[in-house]
Amino acid sequence: MKYLEPSTLEEALDLLDEHGDTAKVIAGGQSLLILLRERLVTPEVLIGLSAIEPLKRLEINGETRIGAMVTHAAVEQDARISERWPVLAVAEAAVSTVQIRNRGTLCGNVAHGFPTADPPAALIACDASVHLVSKRGGQRLVAAEDFFIGLMETAARPDELVTAITLPAQPPQARGAYLKYATRALDFAIVGAACRLVLGSDGAVLEARIGLNGAANHTLRAREAERVLIGERPTPVLLERAGQAAALESSPLSDVDGSEDYKRRIIAVYTRRVLMRALGEG
Repeated sequence: MKYLEPSTLEEALDLLDEHGDTAKVIAGGQSLLILLRERLVTPEVLIGLSAIEPLKRLEINGETRIGAMVTHAAVEQDARISERWPVLAVAEAAVSTVQIRNRGTLCGNVAHGFPTADPPAALIACDASVHLVSKRGGQRLVAAEDFFIGLMETAARPDELVTAITLPAQPPQARGAYLKYATRALDFAIVGAACRLVLGSDGAVLEARIGLNGAANHTLRAREAERVLIGERPTPVLLERAGQAAALESSPLSDVDGSEDYKRRIIAVYTRRVLMRALGEG
């Protein structure tokens, strides 16, 4: 295996275009190195991004732009993120251990497409977008809710590089939360639920965004649960209905952590709880 370290984005795109499916891109390496060790992937070339300075930037000016080499810890610990996009800050703090957060990157986590990783649900709740660039296709923007399409499968094409994630300014009076159900805090979520709510002056829900980890073979936006909430004033009965709707629209995978039926029950409970948390009731 050959390791290549371009110093510019243009050079990285040239290498990705040249080597195609035989290459893998490595940022923090906290997901890819495990796959390499277990020989689940066997690329001929590794393209490292650590020498590309623009990808290390975390820029906030109304919206936030998080470059491909920005670590989980940098996002988690940025006071501006905690103030303006607290759902993401909480989800980042839930990622594994301090050591992993200091090395792993948010964009790398997203590009990996693992369905029980913590940040993707929060990105859906925050209405985030993923920036993709290729030598032949130029630039394109994909909404986080459309980026995750299968088990470790994303909307990124083989010649595309995830260069950044952007989050728009949050609506006035937005409130949100992220909750994770796991065997141990440092483990991947069995189920993770993130939400953002905007209430009107009459207390009714004007906007709802709910992201779920572990609810399918990819991170899922719970649109049916959102529809239950829109236009209604939150009550315990309404939040219970939203949780049940989220469970019904989910397709969790049966595995060592539990059966599909068990996970559906957890999805219902954690959707209700995260909504309560966002409303200051849990």
